[in-house]
Amino acid sequence: MRLMPFLALVPLLVAAMAARADMLDINLNNNTAQFQFSTASEVNAQGNADIHGGILYNNNKSTLFNIGLMEQNTLEGAPGLSAGVGMEAVVARVKDNAPRTSNVSALAVDGLLRYSPPSADLIGITGEVHYSPRILTYGDAVRYIQGIVRLEYEIAPQTLIYVGYRHISFGIKDTRAAIMDSGVHIGFRLAF
Repeated sequence: MRLMPFLALVPLLVAAMAARADMLDINLNNNTAQFQFSTASEVNAQGNADIHGGILYNNNKSTLFNIGLMEQNTLEGAPGLSAGVGMEAVVARVKDNAPRTSNVSALAVDGLLRYSPPSADLIGITGEVHYSPRILTYGDAVRYIQGIVRLEYEIAPQTLIYVGYRHISFGIKDTRAAIMDSGVHIGFRLAF
């Protein structure tokens, strides 16, 4: 029964097969590595819907899997600014709260803001928030929060490098919060 909310995301995977653009995002630091794959279902006047999924793991052998959908649009009247909203399913095995290991899952609401100055369109600043309150968290979790800030630079038309800060934490029942990642990372994104 706990996996029932996640079955609603299966149509996203099916829709990905009709996709037109793919992207690979890899980032890491000394303690964490993340691999994300996304595919744009269609680019049109209404926006850009991305279906994404991936894995993040850390040196404590905690693992997080995610799959979701993000709709992103350029904001009219605000050159260089775009915003996105979406939702994702997260399933994780958290070993960062020794001696306890927690099995958690969540349906998170996502938000994204990106600014690229019109005079320097190769540079961008992106901020993301992923949040799941108690009502949308399952297993040992009572909430899920992920915040990301990145400074990006486009080195080629389909290649982006970045440095960012990420904080991922789960509120865990009857104990302190478990932090899967909190620190600076470097990464790159390839479109193909």
